[in-house]
Amino acid sequence: MTVRGTLSAQTTTLIGRGAVLAETEVLLRETRLVTLTGAGGAGKSRLAVEAGRSLAAAEAFQHGVRRVRLGDLGDPALLARVVAAELRIVDNAPDGGFGRLVESLHDKHLLLVLDDCEHLLDAVRHLVHHLRRDCEGLTILVTSREPLGIYGERVLRVPPLSVDDAVRLFEDRAGVVAEQADVTALCTAVDGLPLSVELVAARPAGTPLTEVLDGLGPVTLDQVLGWAARRCTDEERLVWAALSVFPADFDLAAAEAVADADVQQPLCALVRRSIVVATTSPVTGETRYRLLSAVSQFGARLLTDADEPLRRHALHYNEFVDEVARSWFSPGEALWMGRLWEEWPNVRAAIGHALRTPGLAAVGATMAMNGQRARFTSFAGMLGQAWDLLAAAREAITEAPLRTSLLAHCAYMAQARGDMATAIPLMNEARTLPRLPVTDVHLVLAEATHLFFVEGSPDCVPLYAHVVELCRRHASPGDTYITELMHAMATCFLLDAEAADKATTGLIRQAESNGVNWSHAWGLWLRGLHELLHGDPAEVHGPALRALRIQLTLGDTWGAPFSLWLLACACAELGAFDRAARLLGALRSQERISRISFGGMSPFQQVLERADRGTRRALGDDYQVITTLGADLRPEQAVAFALEPVPASERRPVVPALPGGLSRQEFTIAGLVAEGCTSKQIAARLFISPRTADRHVVNISVKLGLPSRTALAAWHRSAATDR
Repeated sequence: MTVRGTLSAQTTTLIGRGAVLAETEVLLRETRLVTLTGAGGAGKSRLAVEAGRSLAAAEAFQHGVRRVRLGDLGDPALLARVVAAELRIVDNAPDGGFGRLVESLHDKHLLLVLDDCEHLLDAVRHLVHHLRRDCEGLTILVTSREPLGIYGERVLRVPPLSVDDAVRLFEDRAGVVAEQADVTALCTAVDGLPLSVELVAARPAGTPLTEVLDGLGPVTLDQVLGWAARRCTDEERLVWAALSVFPADFDLAAAEAVADADVQQPLCALVRRSIVVATTSPVTGETRYRLLSAVSQFGARLLTDADEPLRRHALHYNEFVDEVARSWFSPGEALWMGRLWEEWPNVRAAIGHALRTPGLAAVGATMAMNGQRARFTSFAGMLGQAWDLLAAAREAITEAPLRTSLLAHCAYMAQARGDMATAIPLMNEARTLPRLPVTDVHLVLAEATHLFFVEGSPDCVPLYAHVVELCRRHASPGDTYITELMHAMATCFLLDAEAADKATTGLIRQAESNGVNWSHAWGLWLRGLHELLHGDPAEVHGPALRALRIQLTLGDTWGAPFSLWLLACACAELGAFDRAARLLGALRSQERISRISFGGMSPFQQVLERADRGTRRALGDDYQVITTLGADLRPEQAVAFALEPVPASERRPVVPALPGGLSRQEFTIAGLVAEGCTSKQIAARLFISPRTADRHVVNISVKLGLPSRTALAAWHRSAATDR
């Protein structure tokens, strides 16, 4: 895990919190769990951010400070997954994400801020208890209206502002000079609650403070919100109510879709009145909006019927995700991935609502599939969340052909990470259901991948070619490239060098010229694979390293393990056995973290086993020690090691000199001929095509000057005896 700061920049001055801020920092240095409590609008979140920022600047925590906003999370079951995602921890597991959190945080000296937790108290209590038990270097700062009530918790109640500080806050936010006595009376009436002060300070222009005071008296935040709502226009109140359905921040287009109106003017008015908070997107540079939880809850009470805004919310994000799935395969891929990351809380909520709502389930299922078709959840290491949503979709969708597509899509997802135990039952059910031509794209892709990964059959190659044609007619450019890549990969593994050249050359050239960095990385990877299987292993390292660098730049957590696999196998072929062993160990850790099982993908496993056998034989007793060192590397350390060039001094002769000047593979093939194996049997043993095996036998006979297979067999028996 690479830990980075997530404390957003503040655009307003923190007023009157010096003492409580200092006390918070002292407690965080002394104890491992601090909870800031207080009424809604007391400023708990702002105080947590400022405390975190101060401690980060002082380098009080070796691995920094991370903040996770939980106000937008409605489902407690997703808590661990959401925290993992916000910390950029790869969470591709089906077990709820808690294991990955502990595995990633157990050795970190980190301050974790869990913000806005009062609606998730039981789930947060459970999570915090286990994180504190299993992660000794972790300190947790919680903000909640209520304490967690667990052992070791230090509770600090955030008090209202003093009258003097509340007056200063009013004057700072109002930006105008008002009668001091009236301001003091107003701040006293709202009990110094910062949000109430800010709402009243943002009163409509020209509204006398005496009128505000007449309307208030001693009041709660809820009454201040009611006062603010009464001073909104009807249009502004309708917009406020509609915006309450957003679980997270949103842009103008989403606001207009949900409100079903042009909302620019009322939205600006709500921002001026501190009812809506405006921020700038770091992805697009455009304005995004959000409602504080207390303001959103009040707005929800203004809704006469939430069903229609929620329906429009789901339909808007369905259109958005569909656009991403169709458009991400372009030079703008990083922007699309960034936008989907920014909108993910809304997308996740929209999928959940649609799947629970009669008449919208198909929309939810399609949205869940499109999120994965856009490669977002693979990129971001959030396949666990994707799998949860797709599992809910399988519960909701019972009729073909959509269920057929859904099952086939899930089967392919499982195949892609080598989980055949999950994939096969899904495929078996999909085969029994009706389908449409567009369904064939999903189902035939899964069928071809089964032949490739499970059976290692060359029959998958023409089937992939058929899927490519289906994609060109019925799917997006990104889907088409995926199937072209699988076709070329299968050809490399299962057919001879001539067929591999033909299948890969055009795709590599396309990847280098289409401006899509993701496909460029896989084109480089494919070039390396071709060299490993059919060319010169010394030519693998360069393309594999370039592919890995692109994947890291993109934040592609899925592609990186495949590049590590390629580098480990190449180092073994080069005779750089120390490096190969360390990479093999790191690869096993990456398999566990990413939930990619190369052991479940027969072609990959065959090549990996060959690399492992050669490395184990070369290193002897040192093998276990060196692979363990690799397995102990953190993901970022493993990647840094993989990116190092291979010094010439590390390269050894790949094999000792063998009789007749044969290579290891050639001597092995001669031995199989001596055993009486046919070319087809040799191909099955070595995982090459029969045609390639036959060509090797001919080349070996020519090299040795032998006239027949019988003579070659006799030669090998004699040579083996001499050795």
